[in-house]
Amino acid sequence: MTQMRCKKKYLGISALIITSLLAFFLGCLFAKKHDAGKTAVGDAKVSEATISDAKTNDNDPAVWMNPYAASSPIYREFNEYRQWILNNKQLTAASGTALPTDLLMLSGQLAAKGMPRLPADVLEQRLSSLNKILPSLDTHMCSTLIKGGFNASEFTSQAASVMNSFNADEAKAWFSVGRAAIEAQLDGSPLIVLPTEDALRGILKISKSMHEPQSKDFISGMAHLKTANEEDACATVRILYSRGNSLPDPYRGYMARMLLTGTKGNEKL
Repeated sequence: MTQMRCKKKYLGISALIITSLLAFFLGCLFAKKHDAGKTAVGDAKVSEATISDAKTNDNDPAVWMNPYAASSPIYREFNEYRQWILNNKQLTAASGTALPTDLLMLSGQLAAKGMPRLPADVLEQRLSSLNKILPSLDTHMCSTLIKGGFNASEFTSQAASVMNSFNADEAKAWFSVGRAAIEAQLDGSPLIVLPTEDALRGILKISKSMHEPQSKDFISGMAHLKTANEEDACATVRILYSRGNSLPDPYRGYMARMLLTGTKGNEKL
């Protein structure tokens, strides 16, 4: 009898998760389209925000501005990453120009498009970084990570204090993911699409790791993401990132791909 009740419980959870995933994908599909200098949530939730936010004026000092504290490891990594972009012959060829602003703009677009092409272990690095950043984001910014309307400039502003505290390995990992995504897109690496079944397995694993009534509240929150207010959406986001980041493989990789690769990296329902 107990086994039957458990089976019914998780069958019910699976049905709710199907609905929740639909809400998640709708959030990606109906995300606001921003200007070319901002990262669209449907392509990648967070992809080199500081780089892709460059303006189109070649003389604009913002193109060269490093937003991090000069004494921090991420300040140095930002400078090295920017220099890599400006000296990259593949990027120059793809852009058709060596103008710094064009290269910086293109790098952000390529990084977003390349995220679904990355292997799970690389995506997991970005998941870990974002999990550390999330507590510094206000409710509105946090909710946009899954509902859409993501603003790269605002993210950079709110995340800077935490990113300034990154150690050398964390700072290097943040930009190495962007670099890997750009290279994957330029090289034409194949898209890696997460099957819906694996996304469900990851969410179920999170649900099973929680006690009642938190588990039930989480599933309900997932099922109603499309209509959730910012506070409820943010609460669900925090669970997805924190619990997802603590899952064992391969579930951690499932969650990283589900959360970070948008519609291109997730199987259509």
